[in-house]
Amino acid sequence: MLCTGALAFADEPATQPSSQPSASPPHVQIDVKNKQIRVECQAVDVKAPLEFFCVLRGGPEHETVLRTQVRPSAIHFGLLALGLTPGEPAHYVQATDTWYPPTGPGLKIDCEFERNGVKTTVPAYRMMRSMKTHAEMPPVAWVFDGSRVMPDGTYACDITGYVVSIVNFDLTMIDVPELASNANETLEWECNPDVCPPKGAEVTMIIAPAGPGAATQPAQGRPGGKFNPGPGLEGGRGPAPQH
Repeated sequence: MLCTGALAFADEPATQPSSQPSASPPHVQIDVKNKQIRVECQAVDVKAPLEFFCVLRGGPEHETVLRTQVRPSAIHFGLLALGLTPGEPAHYVQATDTWYPPTGPGLKIDCEFERNGVKTTVPAYRMMRSMKTHAEMPPVAWVFDGSRVMPDGTYACDITGYVVSIVNFDLTMIDVPELASNANETLEWECNPDVCPPKGAEVTMIIAPAGPGAATQPAQGRPGGKFNPGPGLEGGRGPAPQH
C-alpha cells in the first residue's frame, strides 16, 4: 500500500513523531508494502569535507551530498510505519567517562537520478569517496537512531536539519553505526564526482530496512579519553545540536 496525500506543514517545528501518520506529506512516499520510503532531494555538489549525506533545506548545506524539503519528522513517521523502532543516538555517560555509538535498526539507502541522460540507481555510500585516496566509501548500513524530542516537545531533527549523518551528532535522525568524530581534522569523505549528479539535479533517496541481522545491538563504549569528540561536541552532554 502506498500512502499518498498531502499533510500541510505548519511554520513551527513538528512535535513528537506519531506512530500513525494519516498520509504522506508532500515530496515523500511511504510504501509500506514494499518496505521503503522515497524522499525527493536535490544534489548540492559541495567541494568540502562532508559531515552529512542528507540535510533539510536551509540546514548545513555546505557539508552534505543532498538536501531535501521533507521534514525529518515526516521521514521518522515513515520509518515507524515500516515497523521500525528507533534506537539511541551517540551519547556520552559522564559517570563512566564513556562514549557509546548510535544504535537502532539497520537501514540501506539508495539514490535514483539521471546522469548524462541515463537514469541510474546507486547505493548512497558510492556517492562519497575518500579525500586522500579517492576510493569510494565502503558499504555501510546506517542506523535509525531517531534523534530526540526536546523538553518543549519539538522534534530535534526538525530544528537541526540533520537527516542522514556520516559522523556522529546527538540530534541526527539516521547515523553511522560506529563512533565517528565530527572534529574537522578527522573528516575523511567528500562528494564523489564520478558518481554524483550535477548541482541541483533531482534525486530520489530510497530508505529501506537493511534486512534481518542488520539492527545494531548496544555496542561496547569507548573511554572518553580515547575518543576526541572535537569541535561541535560538548563534554558530558554529547554532540551539540549546531556548530
